[in-house]
Amino acid sequence: MRAFLCLVLAAQHVEKLTGKPRLMAWLLVLLSGPLIALSQHPANVPLLGLVGLVPLFLVLPHLSRGGAWLAGWVVGLCYFWGDMWWLGQMVTDPGKEWIIFAMFAFVATVMAAYWGVAAMATRWLMTRRAGALILAVPLVWLGIEYMHEFNTPAPYPWLPLGMAITELSLFLQTADIFGQYGLTLAVVLTNLGIARTLELRPETGRLGLRKQGAGRIALPVAAALVLASGSVYGFFRAQTLEADEAPDGPVIALVQGNLSQEVKVGTGAERRKRIVESYSEHMELSQQAARQHAELICWAETMLFGGATRDGLDRLAPQDSALFFDKGVPSRKLLQPSNLISATRQHNTSIAENFRARLAYEIQTPMLVGAITDIPAEEQDIDWKKPTYDSRVYNTSMLFDGQGRVSDSYDKRYLVPGGEYVPLEHVGLVRAIVEYYSEGLQGAVSRVEPGRRLTTFRLPSQTPRLEGRDWAFTSTICYEYAWPGCYAELHEKPARYPDFHVNISNEGWFKQSAELDQAMEFCRLRCIENRMPMVRATNTGISAHIDALGRTREVLTVDGKDREVKGLLLVQPAVLKNPQPTMFVAGAGWALAQLALWFTVGILGLMAAGRVHEIRHRRRGRKAQAAQDKANTSMRNKANDTASQTPQAQA
Repeated sequence: MRAFLCLVLAAQHVEKLTGKPRLMAWLLVLLSGPLIALSQHPANVPLLGLVGLVPLFLVLPHLSRGGAWLAGWVVGLCYFWGDMWWLGQMVTDPGKEWIIFAMFAFVATVMAAYWGVAAMATRWLMTRRAGALILAVPLVWLGIEYMHEFNTPAPYPWLPLGMAITELSLFLQTADIFGQYGLTLAVVLTNLGIARTLELRPETGRLGLRKQGAGRIALPVAAALVLASGSVYGFFRAQTLEADEAPDGPVIALVQGNLSQEVKVGTGAERRKRIVESYSEHMELSQQAARQHAELICWAETMLFGGATRDGLDRLAPQDSALFFDKGVPSRKLLQPSNLISATRQHNTSIAENFRARLAYEIQTPMLVGAITDIPAEEQDIDWKKPTYDSRVYNTSMLFDGQGRVSDSYDKRYLVPGGEYVPLEHVGLVRAIVEYYSEGLQGAVSRVEPGRRLTTFRLPSQTPRLEGRDWAFTSTICYEYAWPGCYAELHEKPARYPDFHVNISNEGWFKQSAELDQAMEFCRLRCIENRMPMVRATNTGISAHIDALGRTREVLTVDGKDREVKGLLLVQPAVLKNPQPTMFVAGAGWALAQLALWFTVGILGLMAAGRVHEIRHRRRGRKAQAAQDKANTSMRNKANDTASQTPQAQA
């Protein structure tokens, strides 16, 4: 074991770069940043993801530890700052733009710092005497990427490397085995394989074909085999799924109201007026959908203005509100703006109550809508939060049947840090910083609680093939689509595997930016990982239908525009006749990511152990040298004393 550790910890001699070759190396590092950034939206240049990291990998063995971290950080900084620029352009109160920019700068810079750690670990693996360790480089990058899914600084799983090859539609189908995690491994392996065919010559700073070294042949061959075999798998998988598609999915209406996000941070009568107008527009589009025989009508996230209780009652006066519902069915009186409860008490009809009444007596079609809901008393069970539960809410998707009754609901479980919850809220300094940011962003601190239930909704079916069986579907809210684990948890152990999925989202914060395109790429991956068609109902776009192969079938467009437009899109999701869990949902994807995480932690531990060993070795060397110097000095002193005494003795 000791011999093995010595072999692992021992480094090869790699000639460091100086002068012109050193300048060439850093120019290559600076080239890698734009290449990998251009591989994703907004540029989205095809195939660049397969070569974007090659310049970085060529340079890393010739750098010091600190230089490797700096190189990875610089590349990551270009990647995240370039492709997440939309985050710094969010809608906010005038004069508060600097808060948004500071938040964006923090998130992008911290995520780039992860890349610095990945580059430092890659450099370490590339310079060990045990040359086979270079095969572990893809696992390290995946392990570092997976750390974004934990409550670390910037817990934000955005722009995974696997999204850099979404144009490889056949290979993309392997995501139903290992998810986006497997795609990240493939991207890093391909970049590494190409890099190992080349070398940066330290004496000239020029690139040339590598003539020797670990992985010179094996890595390119392995990368080619992975891409080829994955594409073959994808071809046959696509054939099977296309044959399993049914043409009789439910007719679903996606209502896109295009409510400006300035309303979210505004105040006063003008804001109230715009909300009422938007509610009326949503109802008009819903009535139009009902006339076109929609079986389910979907509104975007939080579009049921004012919210409701989980039972669908008025949040401000739930007891009075309950008087207008008999067995969950709303009274016709709620079609009026106000009603007398008694001679001295008047109840003003809330939007939620009026919505349910109009649904029951005008639309008469099941509807899935986004709403803010209060936290039920039985779920207010965390002691340190109890003083603040009155200000805490759920972000919910609620399903109402055609009679205006609440069928079921799902509470958002993966929340936006800062925008919806305070990360590490129990830490006073962190809480103060996030509260200040939230007040600048949306006028108040948002304390949304993570949901606890894994809801499978049921929708009455009109399809003869199902013989009276309901449709089963799941729902997520907004950026939950960025978390592979969110979908795997929803679909791992349901009583029945869902037929389709509905994502309701409000991305109006980001106007016409690349965030909307990146969101669509995430949704494509979730469809493949779970082998389930998805429909997206959004506030400002992009509202769409994506099939189980990750292909975008239909998009709501108005005058050629797919964002910041108002309209209605009716779709029939391409449901499968025999929907069933994928290997990813069953746990393979999770296992791969967790393996990579623990392997990376182990590598970082070995690096730390090696550094400690090196420091101790140097200290021992210095002590030995000091002892030797002391001994030499003593011997010289003795010799000098002897030499000085000899003439006296002779005299």
